[in-house]
Amino acid sequence: MPCSRQLTLVSLGLMSAASTSIPSIIGRLLQELSWTGELITRYRGGGRGFENVLSAEVLQALDFLPRQAFFGAVIQAVHGASATARQLLRDEAEAAEFLVLPGEMYLQAADIPKVQIQPDAIITSPHVHCLVEAKRIRQSSFQPRQLAREFVMAQRLADGRHPLFLLLLSGPPPVRVRGRGRLAIRDAITAELSGVFSTGADVAQIEPLIEDTVCWLTWAELADGIEAAKRGFTSGVPTVDTAMQRLSDAILKAVKWHGNEA
Repeated sequence: MPCSRQLTLVSLGLMSAASTSIPSIIGRLLQELSWTGELITRYRGGGRGFENVLSAEVLQALDFLPRQAFFGAVIQAVHGASATARQLLRDEAEAAEFLVLPGEMYLQAADIPKVQIQPDAIITSPHVHCLVEAKRIRQSSFQPRQLAREFVMAQRLADGRHPLFLLLLSGPPPVRVRGRGRLAIRDAITAELSGVFSTGADVAQIEPLIEDTVCWLTWAELADGIEAAKRGFTSGVPTVDTAMQRLSDAILKAVKWHGNEA
């Protein structure tokens, strides 16, 4: 992560120790699992069904694959948000940096009380900053204020870039919110947005940014995009093409395996 980016994180109270000291995705996954205590037994059998394991497996392979063909196909399938931001992210795919499982981060500013947030990934390109929140393929729900907090984080971390807040979901919206049932994504954010800020803060300026910032994709659609990219990819070098097929197959197998009941 570039130094200028670290300064931005520090100024907002968002620095994560894991993001700066552990270079590999597998290492950050192990770091995250190390804090689960006795609950670590839930990960027996390979962590099947857990979104942090699924995110690590899929995003690591996606990071390694040729970006224009594979990451570009994923972004092309995304629903919502600014078309300009999505196109920029596709155009700048080769320059994008993936920070998967960044660990505990803290959203804090003069108008925002300190709160811990743990996104699943941060993807940055020269002109786009994308915060990723992944949910398990099996049934799961968001915490009541989770989407509002992460939406604000996506805005505050953008630092002059186009902000995106990408949700990887088991199925199309509406999404499940704990204690609230199913809600449209916008409704889930606006219902709790004022609670993210200090008492009396005016959220009128940030609320209209939801449509241009928030986007979503189902895991099944991600897999379809990878499958299509795999069929269409050829480098003309057999050993390279075979390597790309292995990596793309790893994504497809992970999505299928984590989505099936044990």
